[in-house]
Amino acid sequence: MSRKRQDIINDFLENPQKLLLKKPFLRGSRSITINDSSDGSDIKTNFRKEAQLPNISKIVVSQERFAKELDPYSHRVLFDTNLPSICCKLDDGSYCEIEFKKFGIPMQQRIVDKKALCLGGNKRNHILHDSNPADKLKKNFADFKWHWKETNQDGIEMQAIRIQQSYGDVGLLVYMNEDNEVKSRLFSYEDGYQIITHKDDNGEPLLDCVYYRTEDNVRHIDAYDKTYHYHFTDVFVQDVDTNEVLKGWCLESKEKHGFSESPLVTKRGDVAWNNGQDLIELFEIIYNLFAVIQKRHGWGILYIKGKLNETAKKIAGSIILNDTSIEGNGSAEFKTPPSPQNMIEFMQSILDQLQIATGCTFILPKDIKSSGDISGLAIQMTRSLDIEEANNAAIEWQNFVSKHSRLFKEGLAKQLVASGENPTAITEFKQMRISTSFKPWQPFDESAWNQMLCTLSGAGLISTKTGVEKNTVSAPDEEVRLQTQQEEADERAEKQAEITAMTKNNKE
Repeated sequence: MSRKRQDIINDFLENPQKLLLKKPFLRGSRSITINDSSDGSDIKTNFRKEAQLPNISKIVVSQERFAKELDPYSHRVLFDTNLPSICCKLDDGSYCEIEFKKFGIPMQQRIVDKKALCLGGNKRNHILHDSNPADKLKKNFADFKWHWKETNQDGIEMQAIRIQQSYGDVGLLVYMNEDNEVKSRLFSYEDGYQIITHKDDNGEPLLDCVYYRTEDNVRHIDAYDKTYHYHFTDVFVQDVDTNEVLKGWCLESKEKHGFSESPLVTKRGDVAWNNGQDLIELFEIIYNLFAVIQKRHGWGILYIKGKLNETAKKIAGSIILNDTSIEGNGSAEFKTPPSPQNMIEFMQSILDQLQIATGCTFILPKDIKSSGDISGLAIQMTRSLDIEEANNAAIEWQNFVSKHSRLFKEGLAKQLVASGENPTAITEFKQMRISTSFKPWQPFDESAWNQMLCTLSGAGLISTKTGVEKNTVSAPDEEVRLQTQQEEADERAEKQAEITAMTKNNKE
């Protein structure tokens, strides 16, 4: 660690208030004005001009706003007084407003769930990077995958994706509990935590912080660097010179966390619906207007024309009205209101644009026209927006899942040593190079997928190891099982060869 880097960390530790400095989330701008005076001017093709530093102003959007946008019971449309209402005149000549309940649509929640599923719906891909691994290394790799699955690390990452897509950032802490077991927990804005990261000019992490308030109304900061865990508390302290009671941050503890890097894994980015929020609000306004109109004019009326008696006959529960006019041109028609087709088409257009803006498609049962099996190509074409978005997200989330995998591997090694299962696990796991990555999810036929792997393996295009890792039914220790099965088959073959040889000798 360079002196400059350590100086920055020390400055943060000596001034804990700086630890709370966090880059805000941004969305849009208030003006289309361009500050670069040369914009739009004419120049020669070989002309050069002095570069201008960026001077772009953006609008801050708070995480509290994210929370309100996510909750359909807090949407703006519910408090919009500009939505029209319909009044009716009563018998006494007074007027009353027809009661109507406005409602929000949980579009943001649906987008979050869909994007989280597309990115993290499949189990993680773990690859052991060793061209000729020893038996012990294979066993350790199988142990790693088994414990990863047993402790539901895929599910924890899935929840982390949902949190980040909902509130902008998330923190995942890997730690050792009192029983020396590796555990993971999540921090989110929804639960009252702020995730703050500090990096140097090259983007290398300096300190990862969790800022929160406990039930006793005391503020806390947990800060992690590559070696230590620092715990700060906002408490009342007394000045030794003036005896004045002051409120300030106090470093309560500093201890080694036991990992080779900060055990707090963080991810920050735009919320899932960020580019479609205005479209969602427009859709909700139009939909509520549509509902008001339908409530007032959406029912048909029975229009009766003719000269009718004031009294009517009732037969079998039906009322009979007789036309007594001389012409006999009375009639009865059920009038239905015209269909608001333009409004329906406009709302569908908004939904189409929303899917483009958010990279998230919504396929409902009514959209499926075929009753037979749908080809994989058709699925990919229909869900191209989801696939493109998930593939881009997998790249953005790679650092998150890689760090989580490294920390879990370190913690698992400590756990196996403490439990006595593998006294040399720390050294062995350190030599085990594992890469973990997301595999974007999409609907597919598992049997067809596994059959394809068998075909490719039989044709020699992929190895048996790849087939074992990629198919959907393999156990975490499938490679070890296959090796054991092969050894048992070899032993049986040797015994059978010995029996055959003995039988042949006896006959001779």
